[in-house]
Amino acid sequence: MAKRPKPEMPLEMPKEVTELAQKSVDQAQAAVERAEAFAHDNLQVFDAATSALKARTADFQLKVMEMAQGNLDASFDFARRALSVSEPAEFFALQQEFVTKRIEQLSRQSKELGELSMLFAKETAKPFQDGWVKSFGDFGRSFSG
Repeated sequence: MAKRPKPEMPLEMPKEVTELAQKSVDQAQAAVERAEAFAHDNLQVFDAATSALKARTADFQLKVMEMAQGNLDASFDFARRALSVSEPAEFFALQQEFVTKRIEQLSRQSKELGELSMLFAKETAKPFQDGWVKSFGDFGRSFSG
């Protein structure tokens, strides 16, 4: 049996195929670099948000401790004053004054904590909002251009 000759294959790829392959590799590398930059930017955003969260949490805790101390001081003041009254009517007037002041104070404290909570939420969300708008915009533009 005679051996059939093998078909000859060119040793070199056509120039168009080489250029297309190189262009595909370049585009893939550029896409990976953009994705890496996107991930890095969002990591920085997360870091900024967690820093804001940590700072605002400390502010919130300090405010709550300050309020608790004020409430305790008012309670001790009431107790001292109540021990010095001599008439039931005087005690009831003192108690009414104490309750009224505590309700007013609770209202102010609730308002302060609400404002602090809003600031807390706003400052914690802002890095995410700014960073994601930028990152998604950059990422989307990288594919359209």
